[in-house]
Amino acid sequence: MLDRVVRICAALTAALRAVVTWAVILFYGYMAVAVLIQVLGRYVFNYSIGWAAETATFAQIWMVLLGAGIAMRRNLHVGVDVLAQRLPVPVLRLLTLLIGAICLWFLWRAVVGSFGLIRIGQIQTSPALGIPMWLPYLSLPIGLAYFALELVLALVRRWRDPRPGTAPAAEAPS
Repeated sequence: MLDRVVRICAALTAALRAVVTWAVILFYGYMAVAVLIQVLGRYVFNYSIGWAAETATFAQIWMVLLGAGIAMRRNLHVGVDVLAQRLPVPVLRLLTLLIGAICLWFLWRAVVGSFGLIRIGQIQTSPALGIPMWLPYLSLPIGLAYFALELVLALVRRWRDPRPGTAPAAEAPS
């Protein structure tokens, strides 16, 4: 039974990762095209296209917040682990849990704080397109929740292998 639950969770996580990856690619592609349209409009046709800059900004916000979770999955966030590599494994695991708990607390507080912004966004509209601002603001809880999921998965990996990439090298044959 537990094995089946683990397989289902792994499949759901893989599907979510695929959706997020494609969303980031699409947001990036759209942002590049929208900025190109804005530049062409301004410098070739001498006409500013307000919706292009606005939607490019919204796409960038979504891309960055979802991309932070992808960076977490790939262990691309900056970290200094010189001291951690010298600690005994039990202490390193405890430190990993402590740091993970602090990070998850921060993400939780940011998600909770974003709900107030979304409420404000229900009565605001964007300047150029007039779309409700809760749509771009929704990137905060969704992006931060995805980041938290990837953080939890990274903490599980770090618990299992406290010093990734430092496995002893195989001995050379004599």
